[in-house]
Amino acid sequence: MFLERLNQAVVEKCGVDPEKPILVGVSGGMDSLALFFGLRSLGYNLVVAHLDHGLRPESKEDAHFVQQIAESYQLPFCCQRIDVAKVAEAASQSIEEAAREVRYQFLFEQARAQGCQVVAVAHHADDQVETVLMHFLRGAALPGLTGMPYRRLMNQWDQDIPLVRPLLDTWREEIDAYVAEIGITACFDRSNLDTTYHRNRIRHELIPELETYNPKIKSVIWRMAEVLHEEDAYLDIQTQVAYKKNLVNQSVERITLDFRGFVNLSIALKRRVLRHTIAQLRPDLRDVGFEDVNRGLSFLEAVKSRGEIDLVARLNLAVIDDMLVFKTWEADLPDFGKPLLSDVESVLFLEPGMAVSLINGWSIQASVFEDNVEVLMKQVKELEDHEAWLDYDLLEMPLVIRGRREGERFRPIGMGGRTKRLQDYFVNLKISEHLRSRWPLVISGDEIAWVVGLRPSEQFKITNDTQRVLQLKLVKNCD
Repeated sequence: MFLERLNQAVVEKCGVDPEKPILVGVSGGMDSLALFFGLRSLGYNLVVAHLDHGLRPESKEDAHFVQQIAESYQLPFCCQRIDVAKVAEAASQSIEEAAREVRYQFLFEQARAQGCQVVAVAHHADDQVETVLMHFLRGAALPGLTGMPYRRLMNQWDQDIPLVRPLLDTWREEIDAYVAEIGITACFDRSNLDTTYHRNRIRHELIPELETYNPKIKSVIWRMAEVLHEEDAYLDIQTQVAYKKNLVNQSVERITLDFRGFVNLSIALKRRVLRHTIAQLRPDLRDVGFEDVNRGLSFLEAVKSRGEIDLVARLNLAVIDDMLVFKTWEADLPDFGKPLLSDVESVLFLEPGMAVSLINGWSIQASVFEDNVEVLMKQVKELEDHEAWLDYDLLEMPLVIRGRREGERFRPIGMGGRTKRLQDYFVNLKISEHLRSRWPLVISGDEIAWVVGLRPSEQFKITNDTQRVLQLKLVKNCD
């Protein structure tokens, strides 16, 4: 019965190819030995891996024990000893958390080196119940209450090789019975009795107490996790749909979503899309707490047009116009491909026959026309925003291209020579605040001749008296 269930789980629930090697983590304890001998009896191609955590005096003996088993069956064996206590101290982690990280890092490194299709570990049904209770006590959302899956990609360790748990529907009593049946004596880890560890306290104190309320409480919790897993899988599909529908741009450092589309989602989908987006930027972040999610949603409900907060794990959440931006601390806010200066201190010079480069593949080209000025005059009303035609003889050469200065004003064409604060002009045109300091201005003397791509100045416009026309043209490179 044990082997039948194991084989069904390996093939159907874990999706393992019987022809390809499996790296199996073997500690020497009852659970991992049951997994190893079960898989071997079923004929799977195995690579044995053992990590010595260096936490117990007898840990070297456990490693030797596992090595002997692997060698007796002429199987590849990988072993490493790591002082987990030192790792935990250096990283300010608990022993449990540090042990988990170094163990998985070791297992996936060996799986890659040995060409294995999956990493198999011996988590079983009792472990599942304990995991669900741990998540419940921490106040986890639905994904946490589903417990551990049979198969999962652990992107922080490998994006191609999955972790599988073939014993997840097998209880500890069945495992113990199988190991006794095949006559194997397992190593005994006394730390499993130490209730200073959170999981051990749940195992030895909380679950026995819950069993006084319902003797079948473990089966109830396991079944609940299975049902919630199915429902979570459905909601995850809806989350993916909502995420992709509102996705504007994605990179390793920044993700931009449509703000209006996001705020119109149901509160449940908002929470899930927010968590999903964080996971794209921080795949190694195991848990995003309710407080983090709620702070992000509260910020989005309060913000009107722009704003930014520190969200979680060195990530910022910002609203820019109609965009919702998640970014790492190191990343800049998006520039939306605009023709901008490379930095706020940039100063460029431009004369006829020249071109100056801006970022995002844009450049400004300058040309002078002396003939057919009257024809050009008739066309000036048809100009698009990417061009400005100015009276060359009213300009001071060379023209300067720079960013704005505090309190600067200019005379937008069409306003009869009246001046307008550049800040107000940017606000009226809804130019994002973080772009304004790098928006290029063409300067003649001390006056703005052209707010590039937006509006030329009234004082340099061409008239019936114009003899020479300076054409300034904003050009996007084809590549």
